[in-house]
Formats: sequence, C-alpha cells, structure tokens
Amino acid sequence: MKQRLAVSALALAVLWPGRAHAQASGDEGRAEALFNAAKQLRDSGQVADACPMFAESKRLSPGVGVTLHLADCYERTGRTASAWQQFREAEKLSHEHGDEKRAAVARARAQALEPKLGELTVAAGAASHEGWEVLIDGTRLPPQQWNVALAMDTGDHVVTVKAPGQAPRIVTTRVGAASQASVPIDEPAPSSAGAAPVPPVTTEPASSAAPVVAASGGSARLGAGLALLGVGVVGLGFGTFFLVKRNEAMNNGNLCDPPAEDKADTTAATISFAAGGVALASALVLYLTTPKPKAELAWVVAPALLPGGGGALVHTSF
Repeated sequence: MKQRLAVSALALAVLWPGRAHAQASGDEGRAEALFNAAKQLRDSGQVADACPMFAESKRLSPGVGVTLHLADCYERTGRTASAWQQFREAEKLSHEHGDEKRAAVARARAQALEPKLGELTVAAGAASHEGWEVLIDGTRLPPQQWNVALAMDTGDHVVTVKAPGQAPRIVTTRVGAASQASVPIDEPAPSSAGAAPVPPVTTEPASSAAPVVAASGGSARLGAGLALLGVGVVGLGFGTFFLVKRNEAMNNGNLCDPPAEDKADTTAATISFAAGGVALASALVLYLTTPKPKAELAWVVAPALLPGGGGALVHTSF
C-alpha cells in the first residue's frame, strides 16, 4: 500500500509542472492572438473594439508592451483616467524589468494626461461607518479610498451607498474633464418608515364630472349625425335625379320594354334612395339618443315623396 502511494505521489509530482506549463503556454498563445487581432482592429480604425481585446490579452499575459498599447487605446477613445492609470502601471513594470527607455515614455504620456483628468471624491464624515459599503459603477470602493480624489473617466458614474438598516442610496454624478465632483455618503437614504407621504387622491363627485363627459360625447355624436345627414341628402338627390331621368325616358319610349339605359337609371335611383334613407335614419337615431343642452339647434330630417321623384324635408327648431 505504501509503495502504491509513493508511486502515485511521484506521478503527480512529475505531471503537475507539465500541466501548469501547458496551461501557461495556452494563456500566452491566446494572449498573443488577442494582441495581434487588437492591433489589426486599431490600425483599421476600430479602436473601440480593440480596447477590450488588449485588456483581455493583458489579463492573460501581463507585460509592458500590452499595457502601453492598452493605455494608448484608452486615450484614443477618450477614457483619459483609464489611460493615465495604464501608463503609470506600464512605467512601474518597465522599472521592474530594467527598461528605463519605455519607463520614460510611459511617464511622459501619463504626465501629459494629468491636466485633463476629472476627479471624483466619495466624501465620508467623521462618524463611524462600520458595515457601510460604497460602490462606483458596480465596483466596491475600499474605505481607504474614501475622502480621496480619484481619477475618473469623463461621463456619468453611479455611486451606490449601502448602510445597515437603510435602503441603498443611488446617486448619479457627472465627471467632466479637468473638473472635480464629490458625493457625500452621510446623507440618510429614504426608508419605508421615513418616506414622504403620498398625497391622497381626491375624486370629484359624479355629478360634477358627468356634464363634461356628456358634452364631449354629445359633440362627437352631433358631428357624426351631421355627416350622415349630408350623405343622406346627397343620396336622395342622386336618387331623384335618376328617377326623373328614367321617367322622362319611359314617357318618350316603350313602357313595356324599356331600354337598358332606363334599367340602369332605375337601379341607380333605387341604390341612391336606399343609401340616402339609411344615412338619414342613422342621423335621426344619433340625434334622438344624443344628450342635449337646454338651448340648442334641432334638426329633423325625414324622407318625402315629391312631384317627379323623392326628396327630404328638413325642419329646424330652437
């Protein structure tokens, strides 16, 4: 049994460095592929798409070169504070590797950005903040960085303050270039107990609201009735025209076998009278069912037979 355990331990000791080396080699390979793809995107003008690739390449295989490229990418896309941080990190890495030439380049680029930096301060008072948590854009800010002016990219930033026994307080603040913004965290967050009361909703009595609704609906129905009245009068007018035309033709021709033109006139007259009658009847129904004020103009329309055809009688009253 001891021999088997010894053999297993020896096998693990032999295989583990190889697996770790293979994993490291795989990360370096992916990092190099991402780095080359990011450079192609940047050179083709797609700078915003290149920055995430440079960042992932740096995560897989940190180095001076990829850090400088990432910083340059951030600067090109207007992320001044992120670019400044990456240039400072590239300067530090260059010193660690004894590469003073690139350290000087990184330092000069960072110093050129400093006058453009916007800053954000999370201001905390002297009171105890035990158990409190502050996040900027979803990332936790350590208490050691409270009351410190932090370089931030220009634009809107969301500060979330979480205090025991209080609802989270969310503040959106804008950081401009070469400007300073501050968010105090000691302001109490609104809670369910201390929330501002909601004003009661008052409802008017039905009697006072009814006349408004009736007047609005009555106006619409009256308009529809007038439109139908017009259609009905036009329909009766056309029917009368075709009926007179047919009568004249029949008086001049054979009454037993009228020509095709007379039949067409008869059909047209019938259709016109029917459409006009329906429209007038609908207008009358709308009029009778529409709520009326005390003083209004009343219209009464009724179909009537007239000498030589048909028509309509219109009667008004006040």
